[in-house]
Amino acid sequence: MTRGPDDIAPETPAREDESTDLPGDPGGETIVGATLEALKLATVEVEGERDLAETLQRSLLPQLPEVPGLAIAAKYRPGSAGTRVGGDWYDAIRLRTGNVGLVIADVVGQGVEAAARMAHLQSAARVYALEALRPAVVLERMNGFVVEGERGGMLTLLYAILDPSAGTLRLASAGHPPPLVLRPDQEPAFAESPPSSPLGVTRFPVYEESVMTLHPEATVLFYTDGLVETPKLPLTEGLERLRHAAKDRSLEPEGLCEAVMGSVGVGSHDDLALLAVNISPPGETLDLELSPQPESLSSMRQAVGRWLRAAEAGEDEIYEMLVASGEAWSNAVAHAHPATSDEPFRLRALRRGAEIEITVSDTGQWRPPAPETRQGRGLALIGELMDDMEVYSGPEGTTVTMRRRLRERVTRGGDS
Repeated sequence: MTRGPDDIAPETPAREDESTDLPGDPGGETIVGATLEALKLATVEVEGERDLAETLQRSLLPQLPEVPGLAIAAKYRPGSAGTRVGGDWYDAIRLRTGNVGLVIADVVGQGVEAAARMAHLQSAARVYALEALRPAVVLERMNGFVVEGERGGMLTLLYAILDPSAGTLRLASAGHPPPLVLRPDQEPAFAESPPSSPLGVTRFPVYEESVMTLHPEATVLFYTDGLVETPKLPLTEGLERLRHAAKDRSLEPEGLCEAVMGSVGVGSHDDLALLAVNISPPGETLDLELSPQPESLSSMRQAVGRWLRAAEAGEDEIYEMLVASGEAWSNAVAHAHPATSDEPFRLRALRRGAEIEITVSDTGQWRPPAPETRQGRGLALIGELMDDMEVYSGPEGTTVTMRRRLRERVTRGGDS
């Protein structure tokens, strides 16, 4: 169709407030530059929050305790997308009973807020664990803390108590996947963990416990959800992948954590936490190095008692030798070191046939007994409980050596 002159629209003059700049003109460059600058600022802000969250998270990760008869290791890796740091944590808590409380948890959320919530929850879990409460009761208390104190939010948490002397693991789970148990020359297997709801979902949940006896050389691996479950990986497949990856791996906790994180953890965008605990079998000798604090006595008694049972001592003999060892240790703590000393004490136990020899040594100097105190009664008690005792005090420290012959072994026709 041919258009005539009347069909042509008249030219409309541009308004003063309209820009006629093309994308290549200086005005367009200004707009693009402003957009790029805004993107850069947003990126810096996101990276800053991520760095802050990661710094906060790492500062809150606990220092693992040294427990006789146990090897403990852990590994944490922040998420790889955006600010996905913050929710996962682990903990290992030395209890006054000589047992160890083990925690693995995953707070729902990301970034600084999740890391801050984690700090509150981690502190609460430690408080309840140190009260020597059963795992199910700890979870009940934690759920109340989340519902009332945190005013909502959700997390999965598994709490277990490991008794190194008895070799038992008692655990309860709040919606968390079960730990993986590795044994020498056996297939890895998941511990029984009764199903339950995460913390913060209901006001009055019920948590059940399970108890298992561990192989003397077993390693237990705790992990957070992101290792076995992602939007593209169902939980059942993730658990099987973890079990297969842990097969034929070293039972040494540090190496196991490195191997699992380097294989199963590859490709996960979530933050991950691993905690591994290995029970070391008693050997022919026992060497302990513990801090000069009264609470270290419980760990010493646990380790010595376990070693004496492996040496086939009777329960009465074990009790009396533990009392004697405790007296020697208490004397060293109370008398040999000034209050500000951090020098460790050492205990060495060895078996020569049917005879047990236990030596407690320190690097301090025993001070003269104060008037009207019970100082010195401990040595007298040791003399009554053991067959032989020697005390040496010199410039380099003090050593108490105690010996006792095992009657049970002689009666059963053991070593002479």
